[in-house]
Amino acid sequence: MRTLFIAVALLIAAIVAYVQLAANGSKQSSEQLSFIPADTALLSVHLDPINFSDYLNMQVASLHNPEETIELLTNLLDIMDKSDTGYFIAALLENFQQLIDEPEQATEVTGIAAEFQALSYLVGASPVLRLELENEQTFWRWFDRIEMQSQLWHQSAELDGVSYRRYSLFPLSEHNLELLVTARNGWGTLVLTSSGFDPEHHATALAIRKPADPLNWRQEVAPLASNYQLDEATFGWLRSAELLKAITSTDQNRLAKDLHQLFGSQFAASLADWHTPACQADTAAIASNWPGVYFDNQLSKQPMTSRMLIASNDQAAMASLSNLRGFIAPQLPLSSQPAMLQLGLGLNIGQLLPAVSELWSATSNASFQCPPLVEMQTAMKSSNPLAALAMAGMAGSVQGVSFSVNEVDIDPASGMPAALDALFSVSADNAHSLLQSLLMFYPPLADITFPQVGEEMELNELFPMAAAFGLAPKLMLTEEHAMIYQGKQATAQAQTLAGTALSQNGLLHFAMDYARLFSAMAEGMAATGAEIPPEFEALQDAPYQLDMSMDIEAQGIAIESRMNLNNKAAQ
Repeated sequence: MRTLFIAVALLIAAIVAYVQLAANGSKQSSEQLSFIPADTALLSVHLDPINFSDYLNMQVASLHNPEETIELLTNLLDIMDKSDTGYFIAALLENFQQLIDEPEQATEVTGIAAEFQALSYLVGASPVLRLELENEQTFWRWFDRIEMQSQLWHQSAELDGVSYRRYSLFPLSEHNLELLVTARNGWGTLVLTSSGFDPEHHATALAIRKPADPLNWRQEVAPLASNYQLDEATFGWLRSAELLKAITSTDQNRLAKDLHQLFGSQFAASLADWHTPACQADTAAIASNWPGVYFDNQLSKQPMTSRMLIASNDQAAMASLSNLRGFIAPQLPLSSQPAMLQLGLGLNIGQLLPAVSELWSATSNASFQCPPLVEMQTAMKSSNPLAALAMAGMAGSVQGVSFSVNEVDIDPASGMPAALDALFSVSADNAHSLLQSLLMFYPPLADITFPQVGEEMELNELFPMAAAFGLAPKLMLTEEHAMIYQGKQATAQAQTLAGTALSQNGLLHFAMDYARLFSAMAEGMAATGAEIPPEFEALQDAPYQLDMSMDIEAQGIAIESRMNLNNKAAQ
């Protein structure tokens, strides 16, 4: 569990470090956008210039000890692949490490512009990354240095009079996986592709030729960004329709053609049941109801924010999901005494069974003609979860649960909390009755006399073990909230919550102060004599304060995040 927690925290930090780069300003790149094919399944653009030095400083902030991280990845590559390909990737990592060490030299070393735009997308099955350059010759010299270190040499090639490099990485199906690199018109382009794809495919991926059907930014992307309340300058998507076409056809888009060319007849045979007009019609209907994932990031000021929407046009499903929304307790903003850890679940338990029943019925009874989908429906009907959810009716008045750890001091002798500032709350239509019902399952507390509304009750008499650790938790009840808390900040939070009426205001809230939380965890581990992993040591100095929420909106499932960066900690 500890390893999983570390991995999740590192993943969040790495993702945020990648996206929190934008500076003010927005240079239009209509010419470069015209190289994006209309049928791209994956798209992410940064039309607001990215500050290269800030980006590298973010890597320092997120990794804290990047040398150990790079060494770990390099060792892994050595174990997996002793070939020149492995050393080529290791050399890329080593050069990236050098940039992190001296971010002010990054443009001089790589040729990438100090303030650069970036585009990433798919041309069929080939991932494309395009970066704005300041000096093309410096960009090439950077790759020359990587070649010298790895001894993986490029092959020179040319298309339409444009020179590019081919790095053969390793066998893929009947061909080779290749990295193609070119620099022209102030842009560097990197493509991961197959040597078996035709020159037309490579020319499009390298932005040498424009696709026959380019993406119409103004007519397609701009309206989507506006409709989904996303920033057009930092917009991205993962589209269902294009992914499903690759499953149900051999040629309805470039991705389908590429996958079948890459993996041949065996791949086609494995999807033969999907290659029918019925499956194409059914999956097109699914894609119409669930068109994909759309996202952006607003990063020009603190706190930096991002938004992701799992879009849906299925109004019935959205209505059912919306009924699940419950009450998220008010939390202190990140800029004012942020908690070490906060978790809030807003869930209307009384609506859980009917909402899931509606969703289950709609899915299992949908009119599908596609044999694989019909088979999935049959399997669903044999494992109906509604009976298990019937028990939720016992807590049907619950609207939300929240937990906040504001501060904790660890006793170095025992490894247990010596001081704690924390709040746990349950919000329900009738919190007093709910608590009484729950205590009936624990006879020693069944006859407890609860405090009057708004009054506090000491819990040490009921739970002597808490006093043994120097803790003094209190209980407060209102008509709608049951709160157990300790500490000055938790008391203030409880008083605020006590005066807050129930409302359907969300589904999930999570917040974490990386440095404070992992420092406290490391102190507890040290007190018990446990070895502190290097990952913990790095996270103790991570300057991030993360705040995330999930909610149901009319147009889909929205996930929003805010990130404060403590610049002093990062330095």
